[in-house]
Amino acid sequence: MTTKKPPAAATRWPYLKGKNAPSLWAFVGANLAICFSLFITKGFSTTSIDQLWKSVTKKDGIIAVLLPLLTIILSGLFSDTAKARLVFWRWRHPLPGCRVFTELIQSDPRIDVPALHEKHGEFPQEAHAQNALWYRVYKEHSGSTMISEAHRIYLLTRDMTTLSAVFVALFSIVIGLDSVGWKIAAFYSGALVAQYILIATAARNYGIRFVLNVLTEESHSQQRPPTKPRRQSIPAVSKTPTEE
Repeated sequence: MTTKKPPAAATRWPYLKGKNAPSLWAFVGANLAICFSLFITKGFSTTSIDQLWKSVTKKDGIIAVLLPLLTIILSGLFSDTAKARLVFWRWRHPLPGCRVFTELIQSDPRIDVPALHEKHGEFPQEAHAQNALWYRVYKEHSGSTMISEAHRIYLLTRDMTTLSAVFVALFSIVIGLDSVGWKIAAFYSGALVAQYILIATAARNYGIRFVLNVLTEESHSQQRPPTKPRRQSIPAVSKTPTEE
C-alpha cells in the first residue's frame, strides 16, 4: 500500500520558517538588549548594550532559553492576513498575488506575458481569482531554488516587520513609563518607528519579487502537451456457461 506524499509547497513552508528562526531570535535579542540598556542606564550606552547583548545571548542564560518561545509568541500575535497588512499597507486584498496579473506583471521585463496567456488563457481580474491562479502556478515551481530562496527572505522580513510593529507599541510604552527624559524617549520611539518602516519596505519589495519570480519561472518553463488517453485493448473473454 502506497501513501500519498504531501505537495512540495506544504512541506517546504515549515522548513523555510525553521531556517529563519535563528535570524529572528537575534533580531529580538538585539532589540531587547537596547531596550533593557535604555531602561537601566537611562540613556544610550554602547558598553551597556554590549553587556546586555552578551547576557541575552548567553548559552545557559534564562533569557537565551526563553528567546525562541518569546519570538514564537510575539510573531503569533498576528494572523497571516494581519502580517500582510503590516507589510503592504493595504487593508483589502493585501497580498501581491491578488493584483499580480492586473498591476505587477508588466513591471518585470523577465516575464514572457504571451507565453503565460498561451498556458493559462485570459488572466483573471478579480483579486481572489488572481491569487488563486498565482498560487496554483507557485505550487508547480515551489521546488525551484530561486523561488524557495525568495520565499524564505520574504517570510523572514515579513516576520521581522511584525515584530518591529510589536516593539513600537510595547517598548514605547515601557520607556514612556520609565523616568528617562522625554527627548530620549521620543528619539527611541522614533527609531522604533523608523525600524518598522525600513523593514516593512524591504519586506514589501521582497514579497513582490517573490510573486514575480514565480511567474518568471512559469513563463519560461516548457509547456507540457496535453496527454491523449490511450485506448486499451480489451481481450475477448469467452463466456462461461453461467453467463450465457
